[in-house]
Amino acid sequence: MKRWRVALVVPRYGEEVLGGAEALARGLAEQLTASRLAHAHVLTTRVRDHSTWRNELPSGRSVVNGVEVWRFPVDHVHRDARRYDRLYNRLIRGEPLSADEQFEWVHHSAHSPALYAYLEAQGPSYDYLIFVPYLFGTTFYGSAILPRRSVLWPCLHDEVYAHLIPTRQMYHACLGVMFNTYPESRLARRLFGRHPGGQIVGCGFSSLQADGERFRSRSGLCGPFVLYSGRFESDKNLPLLLMGQGPEPVPAHPDIVALGFKQGQEKLDVYAAATLLCQPSINESLSIVIMESWLAGAPVLVHADCEVTRDHVVQSNGGLYFRDYEEFESILDLLLDNEPLRRRLAENGRSYVETHYNWSAVLGRFQAALESWDRLSQAATADGCAGSLVSPAQASERSVSRPDGGAPVRGPAGMELPAERTRDGATSRCRPARPDTER
Repeated sequence: MKRWRVALVVPRYGEEVLGGAEALARGLAEQLTASRLAHAHVLTTRVRDHSTWRNELPSGRSVVNGVEVWRFPVDHVHRDARRYDRLYNRLIRGEPLSADEQFEWVHHSAHSPALYAYLEAQGPSYDYLIFVPYLFGTTFYGSAILPRRSVLWPCLHDEVYAHLIPTRQMYHACLGVMFNTYPESRLARRLFGRHPGGQIVGCGFSSLQADGERFRSRSGLCGPFVLYSGRFESDKNLPLLLMGQGPEPVPAHPDIVALGFKQGQEKLDVYAAATLLCQPSINESLSIVIMESWLAGAPVLVHADCEVTRDHVVQSNGGLYFRDYEEFESILDLLLDNEPLRRRLAENGRSYVETHYNWSAVLGRFQAALESWDRLSQAATADGCAGSLVSPAQASERSVSRPDGGAPVRGPAGMELPAERTRDGATSRCRPARPDTER
């Protein structure tokens, strides 16, 4: 069997990095390496926190849980963070942006010229470059360098950024698109149309052992509690036991307990101790916390307006969903008073994860996706296609000029790749040392 060469390109990477897409990328990279299905590298930045984009981790090569990771600095010379924030705030307020302003928003996202230089120089040594998630500058610009080797793993939500011209252009320009769930792929078709390289793969989860009593004895909690696990952000719709971290302050209330960021066995024990997990977010493409909760033995309660999580609970019969506070209150009363129902829902959820999201099934789907993209690439080559797969109409959608006045470095479909400024003020294309893809 062919052993593929794959690079996962993700803005942040590491066990200390909090984020669903980042965790999905880490899981796949580790499993590809362990299974030897592919020789997988991770190409990422030196950043831990996406709210600051500060370069904190060392540049160059490291090995994280057996995976070869290459880190590149984020450029803070050309990026106008204030302009980005102004455009971002207009977007989340629902104010329309012109086409130029949409591309300007992308342009002032986080970028790494050193990463782009590596992709341009060494990208052809990989079979596929998988960019995850869709939202950040490294995905927009990086995927435009070698679009016929690029696969978009969008982790797509029905949010304002998904409706922008650059997002639609990137979706059509990439050779392949990798979805986590059927509802996510259905959303993409609704927003952008069908993609010939669209494949549903998802991410896998291993069986686990968790001890809720161990957590309760350590924490001193003895009664029933509802758990929220994830980032504390307003778009997570979070409601009282909170496990995670983020920019949103924790409300001061005697019934709300903030546990902070938990990892490993300690996190799993919290799931097992929970009476139920509440996942109120309406922006999910998979929801790792639901899968982990089911595997640890807790049922889930999700928001009816999230098609992905609602589909999980309907298909699995592993939880219930609510749309407003009255429904939330009624369902919570039902579950708190009915332990046999909670146990049955949790068992159904565990069976669902073990059947559909075990690593063997996921890697089988990934192998099929690789073969499908290979056939698509060969067909495009035979037809004499060159460059981007973007349509002429999309290619005409222009990007903005560089705010620093430097000569633009253009990728496919007019996307500009920022150069990196040297100490003497000149611009250059940095070419980092090449990872040994044959190792």
